Amino acid sequence: MPYFYKEYKGCIQKFKDKVDQSIYKNIEELKISAWITKEPVAFEEKLAGKEISIGIGDSWGELWDCAWFNFKGVVPKEAAGKKIVLLIDISGELCLFDEKGCPMQGLTNVSSEFDLSLGKPGKRVVGFCENAKGEESIDIWGDAGCNDLFGYYRDSGSIKEAYIAECLEEMRKLYYDIEVLSELMQNLPEDCARYHSIMISLFEAAKLMLKFDEEEAKKAREILALELNKKGGDPSLQISAIGHAHIDLAWLWPIRETIRKGARTFSTALKNMEKYPDYIFGASQPQLYQWMKDRYPLLYEKIKQRVKEGRWEVQGAMWVEPDTNVSGGEALVRQVLYGKKFFKEEFGIDVNTLWLPDVFGYSAALPQILKKSDVDYFMTIKLSWNTINKFPHHTFKWEGLDGSKVLAHMPPEGTYNSSAAPRAIVSAEKEFLDKGVSEECLMLFGIGDGGGGPGEEHLERLMREKNLSGLAPVVQEPSRAFFDRINKNKDSYKTWKGELYLEKHQGTYTSQGRNKRYNRKLEIALRELELAASMSQVMLKSKYPQKEIEEVWKEVLLYQFHDILPGSSIKRVYDESLVRYEYLLNKVKKMTLEFQKNLIGSKDNKSVDSSVVFNSLNWERNQWIKVNGEWKYVEVPSMGSVIVQGEVINEEICALTAEFSTLENDKLRVK
Repeated sequence: MPYFYKEYKGCIQKFKDKVDQSIYKNIEELKISAWITKEPVAFEEKLAGKEISIGIGDSWGELWDCAWFNFKGVVPKEAAGKKIVLLIDISGELCLFDEKGCPMQGLTNVSSEFDLSLGKPGKRVVGFCENAKGEESIDIWGDAGCNDLFGYYRDSGSIKEAYIAECLEEMRKLYYDIEVLSELMQNLPEDCARYHSIMISLFEAAKLMLKFDEEEAKKAREILALELNKKGGDPSLQISAIGHAHIDLAWLWPIRETIRKGARTFSTALKNMEKYPDYIFGASQPQLYQWMKDRYPLLYEKIKQRVKEGRWEVQGAMWVEPDTNVSGGEALVRQVLYGKKFFKEEFGIDVNTLWLPDVFGYSAALPQILKKSDVDYFMTIKLSWNTINKFPHHTFKWEGLDGSKVLAHMPPEGTYNSSAAPRAIVSAEKEFLDKGVSEECLMLFGIGDGGGGPGEEHLERLMREKNLSGLAPVVQEPSRAFFDRINKNKDSYKTWKGELYLEKHQGTYTSQGRNKRYNRKLEIALRELELAASMSQVMLKSKYPQKEIEEVWKEVLLYQFHDILPGSSIKRVYDESLVRYEYLLNKVKKMTLEFQKNLIGSKDNKSVDSSVVFNSLNWERNQWIKVNGEWKYVEVPSMGSVIVQGEVINEEICALTAEFSTLENDKLRVK
């Protein structure tokens, strides 16, 4: 009798879908109250908004509305002995808080623009009790935004779910067993013995499931365990996986929403660390950490503890992940200076990796800046987005204008939102352009931009994929451990010289010209301020305003973020940043003028009708200027000053030469 393999394959997908639908059983609706505001308010002010009572199906807000939600309920007596969870989807982003006001977990709506091939963007499950006794009280507060992770208005802002539910734990585990094995099977050749053994095991497990209860799920898992326990041989490629949640500090949402995205994402990462001991999470951008420290100090202390334990990796040497094409050289140096300084002071860690997964191309000046800053490694994804020419390497040495080199790696899967599913591992091995030369590559898994980073599905998959026959082995570890290992073989890698040019997003550099103009004016104005302050410190023993200057610089660096300065964010981002740019520029000019006035007052032999001219550039300048209505020709040394008296300076230069057919001075000759 023949094998009906075609029918087997059709059964497997239906089997997986039915198991997925059987994991949670709704028991009872939660009671919902909400306090609506137009802008976010702190936990201590959660009752400040307009109070409403709502239920499932009701709309609670418009785009960008905010609210503090209160979910209440009681676990029924008949649920005793069961694993109880809460299922919550408010068609927006939500962060649950504990009674002390510390973020506990982020939730996101299921419906989203996110690429579903990378995973489910929605996080809707809240663990409540592993073994209920019955009659437990539920009283949970959450800070909500009426927008999805990409800033869109979803389903009229309606409540989609708010339930007390039973979680069938064996069924949940069975789902991930099926998912990993079925996807591994799909990525194997159909004439491969491993393909057939997986297919038959899945079919045998499916035949057991009639009632779809926990007892059947347990027996089905026993069948699939035989396939999941098959180990790989000696690998030719090992994948280092680290949890990631790329967060644009502004893009399709304003900066104020990014702060809350950070709290949702980081609290979710901490929550998952309690459940998954192998889980290593990483996050870049000191600016984001600073916001957590200022707004959510209890959460920040939890982050510091996980960093100390080695479970959380602080990444990226720069203050934010900035544009590197429009930003000036001094600004790029400041990005590294303030970024490394923050991580060193706050966590005692000297970060030596530049982490820029999503930036729109990379200046050839960067390797020199990095090497002078003790940054040895560089990570990006973005060149995989090229529209015409495929970049030739994933692991390579990047050489800058002066010959400085850093070790660079691009995760070959080509995304910073990896699903960590078998298809992702197969894709990484297939796409890796430096196979044979290097036996290791990096994988960044999780859902960014408010998606909460890695979810249960990522971590359950990785538990089953550590050393699974048919896949390259995967280890969860910090990216620094990966870079340190591949650095030992750096002489084997090819060298790329000069700019890393991205064949995408070019149009952003011609938009939002006002922001670009303000950025450059502030870069120049800050230099003028620092020179005047330094001269005043040396000559007059004045106090140097380091704190004030650093605060201004950090805000300028924030607006150099790669979705702000280039011009790819929504209008609100530019409306708000332009107001701040104008304020900062006026502040810097005012401070500069005060220092210059002090220096003028200290000049010797200065008569009543004299003026002082400053030259802030590092070369001597000869120029005509107008002083008290008269033109003067002045010569000022580099980074110095001169006193201009009432008389005309260097009168011989002002002389007019007149001949029969020529009039000439130092500027013009007319014939």
